[in-house]
Amino acid sequence: MSDEGSAGWAASGLVEWVGVTVGRCSTWRGVIAGLVGVVGSVGGLAWRQARLSGLDLLDSRGWYTPDEAAVLFDSLDRLDASALAVYATTALTIDMVFPASYGLLFAMLLLRMFRGRAPLYLLPVTAALADALENVTVAALALSHDGAPSPLAWAAGVFTSAKTVLFVATLCVICVGGIGWMGQRLSRRQFR
Repeated sequence: MSDEGSAGWAASGLVEWVGVTVGRCSTWRGVIAGLVGVVGSVGGLAWRQARLSGLDLLDSRGWYTPDEAAVLFDSLDRLDASALAVYATTALTIDMVFPASYGLLFAMLLLRMFRGRAPLYLLPVTAALADALENVTVAALALSHDGAPSPLAWAAGVFTSAKTVLFVATLCVICVGGIGWMGQRLSRRQFR
């Protein structure tokens, strides 16, 4: 088998595995676990935002440069001695629960909305992966900040942008799916 054929087979196998895994989680327990994760992490992220004086953190931006990231880290450093550590720690704890939770919830919803069609459940899974990669790079940047811009911030910015685009795309697909579902329900009622 050629390398391209092997890669295609592996990718389709991965897509199938993700779909099966999301399908297995698509129970009331899975939904409740996802909701608890989202609500808990939103509370934790609100605490972090307040603890870090409402600064415009990298996660909430659509894009940033190494210079802009360094300015934020300098501001956190001036805030207090532990602010950079708080940012890094919460990026690797609370802010890892959030993408896992929203990724699972949205993937379960899209799997049900578009069963048997294109694997749109991959959108939130990919958004969550980009979010997790963003969190790891942001934590590394915060812990290694020495006052100078770091080239690693380019990677973090790419992950942040990818997360943002994929998250918005996920919400758009959910809206389209919801409108389609409502249209089907209304047309069924008319013909009864």
